[in-house]
Amino acid sequence: MTRGLSLGSLQLPTWPRSLINMKGGTRSDTLLIALAISTVALPLPSIASDETSSSDKLRILNSNRFTFADNGAPLVTVEIMGGQKQIRLSATGGLDVLPDGTGGAEIHGQKSWTISVQNGVPGRSNKWVIVDRIPPDEIDRVSSATRLWKQRGFKPRTFDVGTVFGVGGKVLDSREVLVVVSPQTNSAKKQAQYIARKYKVPTEIHTELVQRPQGQVVATSGKLTIVNPSVLWFAPRQKQKTISVLDVLTGGGGSQLQTSRTDREFFGYVYVTVGFDGKLSAVNAVTADRLLAGLVPSEMFPDAHTEALAAQAIAARTELIQKLGTRHLADPFLLCSSQHCQVYSGAGKEHPRTTRAVQKTRGLVMMRKKGNGLVDARYSASCGGHGENKEIIWGGAKDPVLVGRLDQPASKTTSSYRTVTDENIGDFLDGGKRDYCALSRYSKNRHRWTAELDAKTTNQRVATKFKNVGRVQKLVPLKRGVSGRVVSIEIVGDRGKAVLRGDLAIRRLFGGLKSSLFEVRRKGTTETPTSFVFRGAGFGHGVGMCQVGAIGMAESKKTYRAILDHYYRGSKIQKLY
Repeated sequence: MTRGLSLGSLQLPTWPRSLINMKGGTRSDTLLIALAISTVALPLPSIASDETSSSDKLRILNSNRFTFADNGAPLVTVEIMGGQKQIRLSATGGLDVLPDGTGGAEIHGQKSWTISVQNGVPGRSNKWVIVDRIPPDEIDRVSSATRLWKQRGFKPRTFDVGTVFGVGGKVLDSREVLVVVSPQTNSAKKQAQYIARKYKVPTEIHTELVQRPQGQVVATSGKLTIVNPSVLWFAPRQKQKTISVLDVLTGGGGSQLQTSRTDREFFGYVYVTVGFDGKLSAVNAVTADRLLAGLVPSEMFPDAHTEALAAQAIAARTELIQKLGTRHLADPFLLCSSQHCQVYSGAGKEHPRTTRAVQKTRGLVMMRKKGNGLVDARYSASCGGHGENKEIIWGGAKDPVLVGRLDQPASKTTSSYRTVTDENIGDFLDGGKRDYCALSRYSKNRHRWTAELDAKTTNQRVATKFKNVGRVQKLVPLKRGVSGRVVSIEIVGDRGKAVLRGDLAIRRLFGGLKSSLFEVRRKGTTETPTSFVFRGAGFGHGVGMCQVGAIGMAESKKTYRAILDHYYRGSKIQKLY
């Protein structure tokens, strides 16, 4: 019996289209690409025998290599949970073990298996400080960027991340070159902060896998025991059935410490492998559309207008594919199931209306009009009437597609609010009735809101972050983005002052504010405030598509294409599969 999938041995006998991508390779690495033209599969480039041997399957899982299913949808590998000593799986009707992936041996066990690891050895990695990100259309800048950091006394390296692939004669390229310096094993975060302060550049961490983890994966079912190096694949014996993964850590996304566990169902295949920490990771290999059917209902209200759901499906598909090859570069999977990638809880979360939206927009993604890269398809619940520039929230270079603007029809735009400032924010918060995100029935408590934090709680929260401020007397926004979101805020106390920077850091410190688009007023006297009142707009970071606004546009008879064009200027919709 041929199942048509193998990431373990690269056997793809029934799959007409194959794809090889690059994950975290240096500039000197050879990029292997299989361009799928029509339905003819081109032969894979030759690979050394040790790359596909049963003794080193993690080489395949760590290579950012994925395939298209026979229905044309790409397969995605998503970690269900990691850091486990034992994992238990079951399936109604029986659960088969595929030691070499599909096309090889199949072992028919009972309905359940218990998997453990023997002689697990963690992998090793270097953590580099990212000092520059260079997209494909600026590749000429690599030499000058490395030369600059050499002049600053570093030994820079470059890494390619992202994906490049071809479908139907079209090449899509979401790669970028990372310029990195100062490899660390433990203190990379501190080094990144030091470099950011000294050279005034945004920094991140890039993980380079130096040595893969090792171990034997042991599966038992009754009296049957199977031992295999590195990985074992599992498939339900009955087609269209799900695999149950028992005692999954709630919240998902790897080895985060969690206290609650629950059983979860997954379509497709599940493989259990040795993770970077030398312990077990359970990973779901599932088609993108099946994955999106479970994701979209958690991103937008399933009873929203169909055009808004279609826009959300395209944005989520674009975000999903755009992330491939940029996350978890030292892990044997492409994405995690937490907010770091996209929240994914497996089967059972689907809704007929959102599933229809995924099917209606099958294969559609957003591309940049200039170049052949995918759009960085960010979105948040409600922009509050004005979107924000991408670099204000996440730093880095400006993105012409992710530019903040009023969430109104162009014909009704009020020029005085094109940029929200300290001078006009009060009037801005008083208005907004024509905003798309005010028109939706979901706008309540999202479009406008008020939160009050008493002085005692404020003092306690500030004291956990800043030791020498004392009792807070005043909160003064120092810098705002184009939407009015607070980028930095000065905290004035009876013992000193401090400056807090960053959208999420500001929202968290003051009790989990819905957004950083607010004005703040003090109750009481300057010396002894009784509380601080935040009057704000929006819910979330405000970059990219406003989900409530998308619903408002759809309810105003706008199509999904008009919605995406409004929120992602400079983009075009293209069929990927």
